[in-house]
Amino acid sequence: MSRETKNGTKSFLLALVLAGLGVAGFSLGLIRDTRHALLAWTSAYAFGLWTALGAMVLVMVLYVTGARWWLLVAPLLRAMIGTIPLFALLFLPIAIGAGRLYPWANEPEGLSPVMAEALEHQRSWNQPTFFYVRSAIYLVVWVVMSIVLRRAETDESPEGQARLRAIGGASLPILALTMTFASFDWLMALEPGWSSTMYGVYVFASGFLGALSLLAVLAWAADRRGHLDATLAPDHTHAVGRLMLMAVILWAYVGFFQFMLIWIADLPREVSFFTSRAHGPFGAIDALLLFGRFVLPFLALLSRSAKRHPLSLAVLAGWLVLMTALDFAWLGIGAIDPHLTILDLAPFLVVGAISFAYGAHRFGAERRVIPTASTQAELRESLRYRSP
Repeated sequence: MSRETKNGTKSFLLALVLAGLGVAGFSLGLIRDTRHALLAWTSAYAFGLWTALGAMVLVMVLYVTGARWWLLVAPLLRAMIGTIPLFALLFLPIAIGAGRLYPWANEPEGLSPVMAEALEHQRSWNQPTFFYVRSAIYLVVWVVMSIVLRRAETDESPEGQARLRAIGGASLPILALTMTFASFDWLMALEPGWSSTMYGVYVFASGFLGALSLLAVLAWAADRRGHLDATLAPDHTHAVGRLMLMAVILWAYVGFFQFMLIWIADLPREVSFFTSRAHGPFGAIDALLLFGRFVLPFLALLSRSAKRHPLSLAVLAGWLVLMTALDFAWLGIGAIDPHLTILDLAPFLVVGAISFAYGAHRFGAERRVIPTASTQAELRESLRYRSP
């Protein structure tokens, strides 16, 4: 057995152990507090899914713009996109527990008359059957997109490349709509009677930053193990770092203006989103997200040398992946039950470990494909890239 095979087996076994621990912790959480455990699962699910969807958006944008620099790390992005079908299965706990999870499916206690009226209005959209139909549509669309994109990438002819650009251009609006409505249905609906038109953009920005950060970590790890087709150059790292800086600013911009507009209006039905998260552990999380996901990475990513050093960028990116998970926990768990327990980590272990194991399998399949002359020419073009 080769050393690479042994390392792969050890990684798979580790992922299996972590997933097993996560399942045990999640099961215990369901026994102790079913609703809270389902909130944690929804948060972890959204974190994993929107990270994968963020990778798909990035790939489609790169195809539409005709960028070539990213082809060196393309197998990593394809592996991330390849995990999307897995989330159709991971949605089952949400589908089964929707009656306990969502306020529109039950009668929450202690709501003000204004909030109760708003919640009743939301029930006209969130009928159980319609909720399941919409959820199925989102998942089918994303799975089909991931499969179509993967198959289209195997056609290396000029017509095939033109088809890829067409697929990317046509798919981006569909992705924008489905991701927005899914964030409304699965996350925003956790807030009884609350709504925000900027919520979908905020969730996308969070997942997109998570996808870029995960790419930086995976690129460093793959390069260190010699799993890329060539050595990762500082220019490629710099390109990823510049995109991360853009995503940090986008996330902060959307989050600030959502907060500012709601706070200025000062409507009780709207400010409840922030007031419920201003106390206890979530008050500390507010500050941690502000400094740990904006101020610190913003200042660090202004440095050209930090963006061009793979290890430095990977360390910062790893921190941002953790902050992304915390952000989704802030959105999900903070919606109904603003307190945290150690068992809240269990769903993140399950989703993370299973996604990593399946993504590693997809990456291995990508590496086993014999490169063609066209692929090698594209790789040489990618290696000639120089970041401004």
